[in-house]
Amino acid sequence: MILYLNFEELSALGECADNVLAAGGTGHGIAAPPHFIAEVENFSQLLSGDINLASIGEQKRIQSVVTNLLAGSRSRLDRTIIEQHAAAEDAIAAYFSYAHVLTVSKRLEAVGQEMAAIVEVMTGEKADSEAAKKFEFED
Repeated sequence: MILYLNFEELSALGECADNVLAAGGTGHGIAAPPHFIAEVENFSQLLSGDINLASIGEQKRIQSVVTNLLAGSRSRLDRTIIEQHAAAEDAIAAYFSYAHVLTVSKRLEAVGQEMAAIVEVMTGEKADSEAAKKFEFED
């Protein structure tokens, strides 16, 4: 399955990933687990175009990263509005970044649901079964 991404979405995801990596995984006074930092690093390497999702497991890993990037983006948006002004240039840029990541997150959820349905039809097993974990999606 392919997750299609436009330039603005790729830019917003890249910016959010860079923010996490630049902060060393700290946010809200809590350090991110090392495995999350590694997943963000791996994810950021995928941000050169559309993303091919070969399995449900891969979709879930990417969904987890995007969900966390979305939370960070929302936090930056809120902070920028409070520190500056709702109409400040930085706040508007933060809003669009958040909106693009939110759009990708929702599309990624829909792709995950579609993948689960395909696995169930093709294998006769639930999407969280061993058969689903081994099921590979072709380009």
